[in-house]
Parts: sequence; structure tokens; C-alpha cells
Amino acid sequence: MEEAISDLRRCVKQYREVDDKLRNLNREVFDKREARKIVEMELADLMKVDQFVNFRKLKIEEDGSTITVQRPHEWTKPWSLSKKDLKDLLERYFNSTNFANAEKCLEFILEAQKTKLTSTEFSFTRIVPEED
Repeated sequence: MEEAISDLRRCVKQYREVDDKLRNLNREVFDKREARKIVEMELADLMKVDQFVNFRKLKIEEDGSTITVQRPHEWTKPWSLSKKDLKDLLERYFNSTNFANAEKCLEFILEAQKTKLTSTEFSFTRIVPEED
């Protein structure tokens, strides 16, 4: 019995230590993401300059990585549907046709989402080459 209590205390202590480290790392990651967002906003402003209007990739010579530039209205944000939104779209589709089929229903939902989620912002994605 005493051994089990000792094991439990040891395990709880380890859990707390690992959890504290994760919480600290999550705070640090949050701060880094905020800093990256600020740089992305500055980069977006620069990409609006006539001189850079056709730039789609930015090569970083130091490490061989590239930043892919996606301009506003040229890409759609990732999306998901709540049960309520799916139900609403299905009702709209089935009320709009007498010849319903799965393919047309899917097209209807995708088109509804596309117009709703076309981005009005820039997006930047850095691609780092794999090391051998």
C-alpha cells in the first residue's frame, strides 16, 4: 500500500512538471505566432506595391526555403460545416430542385462555401527543403 502511494505521488509530480513545461512552451509558441502575424501584415503591405504585384514566391538564399504568396481573392480558407449549416444547405438544395442527386448536392454545397470563404487577405507559407 505504501509503495502504491509513493508511486502515485511520483507520477503526479512528473505529470505536474511535464504540464508546466508544456504550458510554458505554449505561451512561447503563442508569442512567436503573434510576432509572425505582425511581420505577415508588413509583408502584405509590401506585396501591394506595384513593383511586387506579380511576385508569387520569395526565395530565401540563406537556407534555400521559399515563401509562397497567395493574394486576396485567389484562394479559399479551409472550412468546415456545423450540423446546423449543413442542414440549412441541404434544405436549400432539396427545395431548389426536383431532380436531386449526390453529385449536384455536393456541387451546391461546395459553391456555397466557396463564395463564403474566398479570402480577402494575403497568405504566406514558408516551404523549407528537407535535409538529407
